[in-house]
Amino acid sequence: MDDELVAPDRGDARPARLVARFQAALLALSVLSCAFVAVELASLRHWKSSEQIVPWIVLGVLVCSALIVVFNRSRIAIVQARIIALCAAPAALFGVYEHVSANLDTGVLNHKYAWAELPGWEHLWLASTGAVGGTPATAPLVLALAGVLLGLATVGMAPDTARDDFAQDTGVDVARVRT
Repeated sequence: MDDELVAPDRGDARPARLVARFQAALLALSVLSCAFVAVELASLRHWKSSEQIVPWIVLGVLVCSALIVVFNRSRIAIVQARIIALCAAPAALFGVYEHVSANLDTGVLNHKYAWAELPGWEHLWLASTGAVGGTPATAPLVLALAGVLLGLATVGMAPDTARDDFAQDTGVDVARVRT
């Protein structure tokens, strides 16, 4: 009687399709977040100094990396996507530092606060929350989000599966290839 309550085994095809769809959704979210950040940066004309070029480079590399994974699921494609995903976080932290620094520099111009009388920690708090200055301090973290999405999209991609796909494309016998 207990056997009647158990659903029949459908094999691994259904979970594999679900994982593939989830990976595709994460890759799409990563590319879309890069596209939306690019639109935002373009509307702000964020290219006036060498420091302002950094997010453009990171966005380009993230999109290229995602496209490589979409069109080529080899072991090297998966590894490069994971490395790029890890590199997006320091670039985002650099952007947060630059934005907070710019807000600190312009904080003295804000007439709401007696800037010279405030302690240093309050300067930092006001600059990082956007109370002083004109740059959004946490906006660069979207680059880290795009990188995390790209990295998460590769989590279910097993390098062995990628090697099998490569072997099928090239006619290599996978049993004879050593890792």
